[in-house]
Amino acid sequence: MLAQEIIHGIKKSKEGDNVVIKLDMTKPYDRVSWSYTCLVLRKMGFGELFIDRVWRIMSNNWYSVIINGKRHGFFHSTRGLKQGDPLSPALFILGAEVLSRMLNLLHQNQVYKGFQMELRGPQINHLSFADNIIIFTSGTRQSLHLIMKTISTYEAVSDQLLNKSKSHFFVPSNTNPNIIVMIKETTGCSRKKCPINYLGCPLYIGGQRIIYYSDLVDKVIKKISGWQSRILSFGGRVTLVKHVLQSIPIHTMAAIAPPKTTIQYLKSITADFFWGMDKEKKKYHWASWETLSYPTDEGGIGVRLLFDICTSFQYKQWWTFRTKISLWGQILKDKYCQRANPVAKK
Repeated sequence: MLAQEIIHGIKKSKEGDNVVIKLDMTKPYDRVSWSYTCLVLRKMGFGELFIDRVWRIMSNNWYSVIINGKRHGFFHSTRGLKQGDPLSPALFILGAEVLSRMLNLLHQNQVYKGFQMELRGPQINHLSFADNIIIFTSGTRQSLHLIMKTISTYEAVSDQLLNKSKSHFFVPSNTNPNIIVMIKETTGCSRKKCPINYLGCPLYIGGQRIIYYSDLVDKVIKKISGWQSRILSFGGRVTLVKHVLQSIPIHTMAAIAPPKTTIQYLKSITADFFWGMDKEKKKYHWASWETLSYPTDEGGIGVRLLFDICTSFQYKQWWTFRTKISLWGQILKDKYCQRANPVAKK
């Protein structure tokens, strides 16, 4: 939500124009340096006994190659974190915190010019969640050089590697072509047009479009197409609808409210699957989807309505904005509620 709110201001006048850069690291978990991780823990004040135990856990990592169903010896790993280890996410986040702090220090550099934001609000030049990093900056050559130099320094000390073929930048459609070429040459990344995907949600400029949520619809259709050829009872379809199909859009709706047309289409294809309809075989819908959403003791099957789920998430966001202190809430208050209470403002 915060990333979407920042991108809405990308068209504000700024020297070099505003630029959004989405970074993609090459196998970030597999490239983690053990010595770098221990150094970060030591700098953050962790005790030597704890660091020694973490080192033993990380270094006790062996792999075996399976050829034709048979294992052929073991070899010892020299870096990387174990996938599935409950300790690995925390260690990775602590290591990535170094890059976050290095990017924050750019605000102290007089040459650096950041993303045009509200003057009264906090100045943000990046957002990160684990290995998902998105940078907000101006398109001046000096600012871009400082960002790429910071990333190169982080790569050198942490053994991480930026995947430039999958990293991309995003600028307004009216940006000068010469500036776009300069950004490509400086960052080595390609330009991507609206929308860009961050943490599974589309980020865009202006109003919503149905096409921005095509990936979400395709996920549901792909799931259904894998079940069409199977013979499923009504009970089996109810289970798949309630616990699989209706859980796919939850993550997106928790952050952004999709268009009503998209929600209606998701409801339609879900209902078609439940009643056994496909391209070559159509069946009558014996009850409306709203009726099926009633509890089982009232004649329904207990499915949830996506419209109601989306509305409940919007109410939750409003409650969070009003009752909790967060960076997202601070940005909204500084941008829209500078002189009035958000409830009383007309």
